[in-house]
Amino acid sequence: MKIYRRLKTGDNPGSLRSNIARGVLFPFSVKKETKKIVPEIKPDVIHFIGTSIIAAPTLKSLHKPLFATIESYPALCPKGDRWFHGKEECKIVCSLRKFASCQKDSNEIGKMKNKWYFKYNPFLLAYTYNYYKKLNKALSYCHLISISKYVQQLLLQQNHQSTVIPNILDVKPFLVAKKKIQERSAEKKNTKTKILYLGSLIKSKGPQILLEASKGIDCRCDLYGEGNLKPELQEYIQKNKLEAEIHPPVSYEKIPQLYANTDLVVFPSIWPEPFGRIAIEAMAAGKPVIGSQTGAIEETISLSSGILVKLGDITELRQAIEEGLKKTTKLKGQARPLQKYSQQEVTTKLIRRYQETLEHG
Repeated sequence: MKIYRRLKTGDNPGSLRSNIARGVLFPFSVKKETKKIVPEIKPDVIHFIGTSIIAAPTLKSLHKPLFATIESYPALCPKGDRWFHGKEECKIVCSLRKFASCQKDSNEIGKMKNKWYFKYNPFLLAYTYNYYKKLNKALSYCHLISISKYVQQLLLQQNHQSTVIPNILDVKPFLVAKKKIQERSAEKKNTKTKILYLGSLIKSKGPQILLEASKGIDCRCDLYGEGNLKPELQEYIQKNKLEAEIHPPVSYEKIPQLYANTDLVVFPSIWPEPFGRIAIEAMAAGKPVIGSQTGAIEETISLSSGILVKLGDITELRQAIEEGLKKTTKLKGQARPLQKYSQQEVTTKLIRRYQETLEHG
């Protein structure tokens, strides 16, 4: 396998300048570099991930079957989050007028804080919507792969068929962490029960809901992430004298150890997650997990070891935390459902899908 790292992209999804640079440079970069590489390696298929699908209409001229994995929402929502007016899951197919109204009421756009010059700038609104329309148009040029049944249903809403093939997730490091539960259980006699949050510190991910729900419970919360909500969360922790700490993000290799050192994982997203990786990792590590009843989180949380709560419901989340703290024993029987995320199973499904297309057109 040869990997080419030639595409020009913005390097900071939380920066306006970086996002504009990505929007301008990225489509041309994909087209240019793909046209260079194809004559050299003579691929049987071309497979886009994420927003690289924007190049599909142009690259159709290469006469190769085009595939695209839809793992997030930029091709289905101009804001990229399908969070309608910043209040609830979106149920509509967007238009420029609906987007302008929705954007005006939202706290965030992508991972950026939605400041006044985003909300009321007609040029930025038109640019963002136009970029979404290009991505949306490109869907019809590709054989689509959905990473969850939830994403598959969203594509059907816009008359696009797709095959569900989840992301690869190597659960082995988390299974190793599972073996350390007994050590943690022994330590727990002299320490507070620990709750773990992993994710961006933005409102749509719900860290503020976790902190509110943990108020009054004898526990410690450790939050790992960065985002525009960080100062507000720090202030809330100090004001309410919570035993909670915000840590910078850690490398992926260190995450299994975080699971090993915790008792309960909380996944409080209030936007419709397209996949739900945290729930899978938590189950592999043998940890009880609480997740919001939205998006694909329902698919990835096993009801035998996980608890689903209404999104944004602080009272229900508090009750779930109290219930989850009683479930900090070793969890069994998770190997089989987790197998579908293995590299072997996912790649086998992808290759089979490629072969079907090459054989039948």
